[in-house]
Amino acid sequence: MENLAIAGGSILTMNPARDIIQGGTVLVENGRISAILPPGAPAPAGCRVVDARGCAVMPGLVNAHTHLYSAFGRSLSFGEDLISWLATQKGVIAQFDDEDFRLCIELGLALNLKSGNTCVVDAMALPAASGNRLYREALGLARRYKLLYVLARAYTNQMNSPDYIEDLATIERLSSELIEEFHGSADGRLRIELSPNLPWALSLEGFRMTRRLADRYQVGIHMHTSESAAYAGLIEKAFGHRSNIKVYQDGGCLGPDVQLLSCAHLTDEEFELIAATGTRVVLDPISGTTIGTGEPPTLKVAGNGNPSALATNGMASAGAQDMFESMKMMLSLARVKAQDPGAISVRRALEMATIEGARALGLDKEIGSLEPGKRADLICVDIDNVFCAPALDIESTIAFSCTSRDVRDVIVNGEIAVRDRKLLIADEATLTAQAMARASAAYERAKAAAGRNR
Repeated sequence: MENLAIAGGSILTMNPARDIIQGGTVLVENGRISAILPPGAPAPAGCRVVDARGCAVMPGLVNAHTHLYSAFGRSLSFGEDLISWLATQKGVIAQFDDEDFRLCIELGLALNLKSGNTCVVDAMALPAASGNRLYREALGLARRYKLLYVLARAYTNQMNSPDYIEDLATIERLSSELIEEFHGSADGRLRIELSPNLPWALSLEGFRMTRRLADRYQVGIHMHTSESAAYAGLIEKAFGHRSNIKVYQDGGCLGPDVQLLSCAHLTDEEFELIAATGTRVVLDPISGTTIGTGEPPTLKVAGNGNPSALATNGMASAGAQDMFESMKMMLSLARVKAQDPGAISVRRALEMATIEGARALGLDKEIGSLEPGKRADLICVDIDNVFCAPALDIESTIAFSCTSRDVRDVIVNGEIAVRDRKLLIADEATLTAQAMARASAAYERAKAAAGRNR
């Protein structure tokens, strides 16, 4: 592994002082940041110099929730409500063979890397018949792409499509196998979390089993929560009450090791319980507004004392994997809600996308800021172009002017994965051509199957 000197950029350290160092140099040795040099300091001999002039150099972004296997459906069902959207997407996924699945995951990994997302939480619910086979395939691809990949293995045992239901003994066995085989492997780049997929679709004993496994293996719990108003009625059907948070509380699934996506339709009392238990919230400003299910409760969680994370959600509901878009959308919606441009700061959005997001996932000792000793996961964002210049305030430029297409270079674990916007790990043209051909075929099969079932 070569040593690197990322030199001459505007360094957004996201360290405790939130220092911004104009024209400094980030030194990388053996996959970790060894030093940050002041402007004008020469790079040590033997380093490969990456010229970052005209760029903001910052920690790689933390995409705290996505669904990479939904890549083939990224242009479908944007006019449907959440339940219909799920049916459309599952219809396409039901037609996948192993190569379709592999291409979805690889396309998603490539897009996240090129978008500057060096840490990704991939929430994945697959048909029960596949066991752990396809999860292993995804983890193998993530190992090759080198980003910090958190696989949240999803599961249900009731009130779901029959092909997705597993009994609790099987869930416990397969989840344990996956954790023991992969959690912390690939030099710590692969991690596993437990993911009760839908609050009504797992029994109370299933949630209690989830807590036992989380405590036994010291892994996180990651759950969809109140994304749509329809959740309450389904929870009532399953449990006799309408509260997402009561389901989790009764099952022991609240606390600092738990991340709840969305939370768009919770009550004030439920938000108070989230705050009191230290439970983390993952804000998803794009999918909820795109599908029309609800806006993120940014103002309700931003001051609750717990770290919050930010996400794109999957390509099928967000279109892209653009964390810059997530930052801008979150800021804009919160300011409109409060009728106050000071309701949430640009810096807070950057924190949620970097160090605070890492803290919400329990990864802040390793990633999320540019500090000596931390993993060298960083990006160079081009701000010296007509779309971004003049970048007089770099933080505001990042949050309001930049997009994922401004990411020029991406370094993961000390290795260059994207250079001058070119992905070095795979051939993009081949990957996209294969994905288009296979997605078209899967979609045609799904339409034919839907016609036969009418």
